[in-house]
Amino acid sequence: MHVLFRSLYGRIFKRELSADEKRFYGEWIVFSIAALVLLACSLWWQWGTSFGNVIYDRLHRLRAPEPSSDIVIIAIDDFSLDRLGAWPVSRSVYVNLLKKLADTDNRPKAIGFDILFHDATRSDVDLAEQMKRHRTFLAVETPLDDMGYTIKKPRDVLASAATGLGHINIAFESDGFLRGIHLTEAMTPHLALVMSGLSPQGGSEQASYRRFNMVNPAIGFPTVSLADVLSEHFPVHVLKDKYVLIGSTAPSLGDHYPTIYAGRQASGMPGVELHANVLNDVLRGDLISYVSLPTHIALSIWALLSVLIALLVLSPLAELLVTLFVIFCALAVSFLMLVTWSVWFDPGPCLVAIALVKPAWAWRRMEMIVSFMGERAALLEQFRRQRRSLTKGLRLQHFTSDTVLQYSRLLDRALGMMNERVQFLATIVKDAPNAMLSVDENEDILNANPKMASLVPAGLIRVSANVGPFLAYLGLSSADGLQSLVGKDHYVSALDNQASLHYHIFNVIRVSQSDEKYLWILSLVDITEIRHFQNQRDRTLQLLSHDMRTPIASILSLCRQDPVAFDDPESSAFKKRRHAEQLLNMMDDFILSIKAQAPKYKLSEVLIDDLMDEAIFQIKDLAANRRIQIEQEFDHAPQFILVDQRLFTRMLVNLLVNAVRYGAPGSTLEIKLAHDEVDNSIHGVSWVHCRIRNRVADRGQEVENVAQQGFGLGMDFVRTVVGKHHGRIQFDVDKPPGQWALVHLMLPKIDAARVEL
Repeated sequence: MHVLFRSLYGRIFKRELSADEKRFYGEWIVFSIAALVLLACSLWWQWGTSFGNVIYDRLHRLRAPEPSSDIVIIAIDDFSLDRLGAWPVSRSVYVNLLKKLADTDNRPKAIGFDILFHDATRSDVDLAEQMKRHRTFLAVETPLDDMGYTIKKPRDVLASAATGLGHINIAFESDGFLRGIHLTEAMTPHLALVMSGLSPQGGSEQASYRRFNMVNPAIGFPTVSLADVLSEHFPVHVLKDKYVLIGSTAPSLGDHYPTIYAGRQASGMPGVELHANVLNDVLRGDLISYVSLPTHIALSIWALLSVLIALLVLSPLAELLVTLFVIFCALAVSFLMLVTWSVWFDPGPCLVAIALVKPAWAWRRMEMIVSFMGERAALLEQFRRQRRSLTKGLRLQHFTSDTVLQYSRLLDRALGMMNERVQFLATIVKDAPNAMLSVDENEDILNANPKMASLVPAGLIRVSANVGPFLAYLGLSSADGLQSLVGKDHYVSALDNQASLHYHIFNVIRVSQSDEKYLWILSLVDITEIRHFQNQRDRTLQLLSHDMRTPIASILSLCRQDPVAFDDPESSAFKKRRHAEQLLNMMDDFILSIKAQAPKYKLSEVLIDDLMDEAIFQIKDLAANRRIQIEQEFDHAPQFILVDQRLFTRMLVNLLVNAVRYGAPGSTLEIKLAHDEVDNSIHGVSWVHCRIRNRVADRGQEVENVAQQGFGLGMDFVRTVVGKHHGRIQFDVDKPPGQWALVHLMLPKIDAARVEL
């Protein structure tokens, strides 16, 4: 049971279920509830009692008790009737019997008459006198009439002489057999009970009902004929200190009743023998009671639930073995309780429920298998098919084979096609130039191509192993699952099998196989050479930005030593200075354009007002030469943004330079900074707006050779820098001379810009 519950828990609660599985488990739950209701009805209305009685009879015969030597039956048999006269036997015969036992001092412990003394005879007084010399118990009847139970007692003279009275009523069960008696009926204890001297148990008729163990009639109790006991040569001492029952055993008298041995001996059991069996159990304390209702319910539910869980989680063969084991355990528990505690647990209702549950669920399982096979086969063969109804599920498609075989062939053909596709896909994955790894929905490794196996230590990638250690080796966290890694390039480094360091781009792709099934494809792209080239580029940039700037700065310093020649456009020093400055600006432009393409910027929190002031300062001389006035309108509230200061400032300078270059001489350059409320159309981002306006100059009035003044970067640089800062820029500059040209720049405020760039 523990293994079954663990298997059930693992299947249902440890992973995500498909639609078919949810439907299957849902039907099992409904089916189980119906089975438990059926079991409850069986227990309440005792539907399985007949089957339980058959089990009881067979188990009882396995442990039939031995007869007690303290109980002797004096039988009124056919031989006695021939010798002593016809029925009813004269009461003087009983007088002689009791007198003989008393006169020889061979009194039994108790004498019970399974004979009714209702009518009056001349020998009643003599019989009463002899009864007083013994512990004598007489039988009474308690028949049921319209007014309830009535008690038919012996003659008063006999009843007063008897030690006690006990009823001898027979209690048949629903199948017509006799297996027990009521210890008390109509407030009168049973004859065997009063003979034993024990107190009756159970206050009501139903509570007082007990089954008793029956001695095999082939063995029987010590029995002597009444005629033999009265003969002169009978050793009456064998009756001394015995429990003696006197009753009829002659078949002609009809005092025989069906018991569990009736079919085997082809006749019923005499009533006096039944009372001897009851007395045998009373003296030994072996009367059989029914198990309590809560215990009966608990044991029955345990048996049924074990079978239901086995039906759900085990294969047909294992489930059959479990069912047989449960049936064996139910029978064993019933037999053990009967033998050890004299308590009867009826396994009939739960076995009937199991017998009905198994074929019903087998049919439902077969129907679901057929439906599943049909749908999957249709899916694999690329045509749609509606779910079949119950009637269609039971109908054969044609008379050459049944539905299961037909769908089996279809599924086999479709699986063959799918196997070819899988083999083709496996070949592609194997020969792929990049390292690839496939993982199922439970994040367990399915396979990996040789390229992937060569990049990681041996044993890290194993089929059916979890992918977590592999991700940890790459320095990635799998706490949130593979879904958190989808859609991003992850730069990782790892040592290969030769302990060489490699750099990779790691990607995760989810591939859906169906509505519920999917795979994860993990790939590693080796960028070691690219990383090497990037390092060389960084060293080149370092050379340009530091080492080569030093001699150029020295040239500019030497040119400044001659102030007169330094400002004379025709002098050699002026020309050298101009070429040196142009080369220095070209180097700066090159370095900035390379840095603008970097995957990550060094960001800092700054006021956009400060950046704009710095940009205006750098272009104010150019604006003065064009006689262009700069007007600023900044928002009173400080607006912080998260940017790379150098790149962003140079981008603003580039925009302002173009505005001055193409602006009309003597016009005004307007710069306005403001912020707006949250823009709900863009996921709640709050923006800072920068608007730059200028009047377009006539043709021929643009500034020539602006690059010579140090501003040579193009609009590609501007768009790249704005995009890297998650901003937006709009150009409305294709205007006729004299009209206003507009550049609209939008940047996210710092509270919304804290994202990984």
